Amino acid sequence: MIIKSMSRKVPSFGQLLSYIDRDQGQEDFTLRHNLLGRDHDSIRAEFERNAELLQKRKNGTYLFHEIISITRAQGLSPKEQKQRLHEIAREYIAARCPGNLVYGGLHQDKDHSYHMHLMISANRANEVKRQRLTKHQFRDIQVKLEAHVLQTYPELEQKVAIGKKSERGRKKGEAELERRTGQRPKRAEILERVSMAYEASMDRDSLLAALGREGLELYVRGKTVGVVDLESGKKHRLKTLDLQVADQIELRLSGQEAGKGSEAQAENENEKSPAGEKEKDGDTQREADEPTATRAADKGQGEDMSQDRDDNLKKPSPERQEDIDKGYIEPDPERDLMGHDEWKNQDTGLNKMQQSWRRTMDDLRGRSKDGQDRTKGKGDGGRKR
Repeated sequence: MIIKSMSRKVPSFGQLLSYIDRDQGQEDFTLRHNLLGRDHDSIRAEFERNAELLQKRKNGTYLFHEIISITRAQGLSPKEQKQRLHEIAREYIAARCPGNLVYGGLHQDKDHSYHMHLMISANRANEVKRQRLTKHQFRDIQVKLEAHVLQTYPELEQKVAIGKKSERGRKKGEAELERRTGQRPKRAEILERVSMAYEASMDRDSLLAALGREGLELYVRGKTVGVVDLESGKKHRLKTLDLQVADQIELRLSGQEAGKGSEAQAENENEKSPAGEKEKDGDTQREADEPTATRAADKGQGEDMSQDRDDNLKKPSPERQEDIDKGYIEPDPERDLMGHDEWKNQDTGLNKMQQSWRRTMDDLRGRSKDGQDRTKGKGDGGRKR
C-alpha cells in the first residue's frame, strides 16, 4: 500500500474535482466527508466558501491532493477490493483529517493497482486556521494505517511498504529497544531529518538549505558523504544511516534524477499528476513561461533591451564566473558586472555553503586543483579572462 500527499498553493478545486471524477463507472465508490452537496458545482462551491475563511498569507496551502493505492489481489473480485479500499480511505480520513472537507473518487486505470484520489481542504470546516500535521505525525498515521490494513484485510495480499522504510538501516536491537522503552535511537532521528530535508527540496541548492534548517551540514571525506549534527557535532555517514537515502542525496547533489528504486517510486512515476498539480504563484509562473522581451515590455523596460545586451558583454567569462561561484576568487567591482542583490549575497551563510559544496563536488571529480591553479595563473598556459 502506498499513501502519497501533494499540496496546492492555489484554490484549484474545480480542476481537481474534474480529474477525480474522470474515471467513469466508479460512482458507487465516491467518497464525501463533511459535504452536503452531491453534484460537481455544489461540492466545488462548498470547498471555495470554506477556503475563503482561511487567513491570507503568502504561499499558503489551500488544499491537498492525496492518493491511497493498493496492489491488486488474486483472491478477491474487483468489486470486493474496491469496497475494501473505500473502507480504508474512510479510516484514513478519520485519523488524518476528521474535521476537514474531503471528496474522493476511485481510479482503476492501472493494471496492477486500484487507487483512491482525495481532495482535502487545508482547514477544518468553518475554521480560519490551516490544519497542520508535522511530518512525524503524518508518518505515524501512514505506518499505523498500513499495519491496520495488513492485520484487518489480509485477503488484500498487501506487502509492507511504508513501515519497512522506517526499519531500514537500523542496527540490530534498535527497533526492539524503541518498542520497549519508547526512546528513538539518535541515528533514527538524524535519518528522519535528512529524509525531511530531501523531501522539502527540489535541487542541490534547496537541499543544502533544507539540511541547514534541520540543523545539519554536509561533509565529504574522500568518497564518503555524510552529515554533521550541528548541535552535537557528531558525524553520520549517509550510507550507514540508509543506503537508499544516501543514493538519493548523492544523485540530487550531482544534478541527476533518481531512478526507480522502490515500489513507492515506481508507483509515483506511473501515477502522473494532473495538470496544475505543481502550480506556482501566477506572476512567477508567467515570468517563467514568457519570453524575456515580453516580460521586459510588460515592466516598461522594452526600450532598454539594447542597453541590457551591452551590459551582458561586461559580465565575466563563464570560466571566471565559475571560479567566483566556487569561492576560488573574489569578484572585482571594476571587472565583474553584478547586481545589488548578488553583491549583498556574497557573504551570506547560504552562499558560502553553496561555494563549499561546489568545491567539494570538484574534489570528488578531481577538478579542484585545476580550478585553483587557474586562479594563480598556472595550467592551461595561464590563460587570462
